[in-house]
Amino acid sequence: MIAREHLDERQGRLLHRLTMLFEQQPFLDTTSAAAVYPRLREDLIAAGAMDSDFECLTEHLIGLVIEHGSAVAPRETWRTLLDLISTGFAHRGFSVLVERGVLVAVDFAVPSTRH
Repeated sequence: MIAREHLDERQGRLLHRLTMLFEQQPFLDTTSAAAVYPRLREDLIAAGAMDSDFECLTEHLIGLVIEHGSAVAPRETWRTLLDLISTGFAHRGFSVLVERGVLVAVDFAVPSTRH
């Protein structure tokens, strides 16, 4: 999980920006999320995010989605939202552990090697 004391000023600013953008309009339905998550990534890159920042940003976004999401949302909706975050925002696979509606852990897949 994100340990705020391990973040530098830029990363803290990026997390704050992501929170602000999300809270303006939570992207909890699969139709809007498909379009919005890639734009969020572009906005954060324009604000100075680097590839190495997207693990903590992705973890934060997943936490926001879980925190703001409806407990009655069908399991398939959650699976689709996480897939959209993986493909449209993180550009990387991951698995998530949630207990009682709280994000406990995010395990990222090893990034693909570019040749």
